[in-house]
Amino acid sequence: MGTIRLRDACEEDLPLIHLIEEEVYPVPWTPNFFRIIYHMNEDLFIVAVEDERIIGYTVGEIEIMGRKDAPRKAGHVLNIAVRSEYQGRGVGTMLLDEVEMRFMRKGSNIAYLEVRESNENAQKIYSHRGYLYVRTAENYYGDEDGYIMSKKLDN
Repeated sequence: MGTIRLRDACEEDLPLIHLIEEEVYPVPWTPNFFRIIYHMNEDLFIVAVEDERIIGYTVGEIEIMGRKDAPRKAGHVLNIAVRSEYQGRGVGTMLLDEVEMRFMRKGSNIAYLEVRESNENAQKIYSHRGYLYVRTAENYYGDEDGYIMSKKLDN
């Protein structure tokens, strides 16, 4: 095992990222959707690499929320995935910490994400990282409800 490091994703990484997506998620994003998300959020698309092999990724976006006269920035964790053989080794936590730090640098004081109702393991990880259940989004995934969880970020 080599050292795991994080770096910005590049467009050439997208096919490998998509393979991780297909491995991890029951309803994966399409390759074209990854290209769109990448071009909208290049500085918030991060990969975890070991020995030059991509083993995980996350992508986020900044959203403007709240009233027009008092807008606030929120960091939205769009997706996070780690190859199954690397799960449980802290890779997801590294990715989450990095995207949260980038959210804060961009002025966000809150982060949020969605997680499948059945994905109790991820829910526990997010809870341990300070995310709190906000509400259930019915049929969010088309085949299952999603839980929306949020966390205050320390600026």
